[in-house]
Amino acid sequence: MAEPNGPRPGPPPDRWTAVAEARGARERLAVLGTPSPAPHPALPVAALVHGLEGGWAGWQPLAGELAGRCRTYALDLPWRAGNRYRWRHHGTPAHWLREALALVPEPVDILIGHSFGANAVLEHLADRDGTPRPCAAVLLAPFYRPEALRVDWPLYDAALAGFRQIIADGVRVGLGRRAGDLDPEVLAAMADTTVERIGPVGFLSLFLQFTGTTELDLGAVTVPTLVLAGHGDASLSEDRAAALAAAMPAATVRRRPGYTHFCHAEQPGDVGADIARFLDGRTALPATTPRATTLLTTEE
Repeated sequence: MAEPNGPRPGPPPDRWTAVAEARGARERLAVLGTPSPAPHPALPVAALVHGLEGGWAGWQPLAGELAGRCRTYALDLPWRAGNRYRWRHHGTPAHWLREALALVPEPVDILIGHSFGANAVLEHLADRDGTPRPCAAVLLAPFYRPEALRVDWPLYDAALAGFRQIIADGVRVGLGRRAGDLDPEVLAAMADTTVERIGPVGFLSLFLQFTGTTELDLGAVTVPTLVLAGHGDASLSEDRAAALAAAMPAATVRRRPGYTHFCHAEQPGDVGADIARFLDGRTALPATTPRATTLLTTEE
């Protein structure tokens, strides 16, 4: 995939440090960024929203690709790896996202979310609570349920199987090169242990978020949004992607043949190029009215 015109990517921000933190009786939130003595005032500010059982460190490959185009902050959210899922009883994902955004030391122009975090962004964009919205958003491997897709036990079973596969893929991606040295049975056992630790409440947090997407008022969203997913990612299959594009006129939905569910970590160069092209021509990132519905399925 060709590099877009403009600044070339810089090195990954491997020295992210906490720039803000809030510790309450119920949950901890934090914002991490790369210290810079002279931030580039012309660059937009992007906040990165990790997925279920993820974390801020998983964003480092993509943040490196976006260096020179955005100044990035990574949010550390309650659904981080190892959490006990108590947060679900005290606020929606969008609620916790807004709490974390309030800690970012400067206005956020772009929200970039992955998987469960992408759906938290989607919920935030659709909510009518009067809080500030970003000028642009990017959703990587989100979940969406078309209205025609009935919520029944077969859907529940399929979602649980998909959840187990995503957790297994997440374990593999998290191990990096070490995964190649492990016996497949060891990897499978690690994934099973992780699923067991997450438990029913963790899965149901994802399942209810997925099934509830059809109830979001996506037609009222005016924030230009780029949606990226892989052809093999059941989270946003072709029919679900088409339904999301139809429901959300402000969104451009692209499905790529080489993207995995963890494309921000496994294909950061291609994802960074897609995002850079989306941001080209949006130097000031003005808020716009919804554009015509667009669903792009690329074959290159």
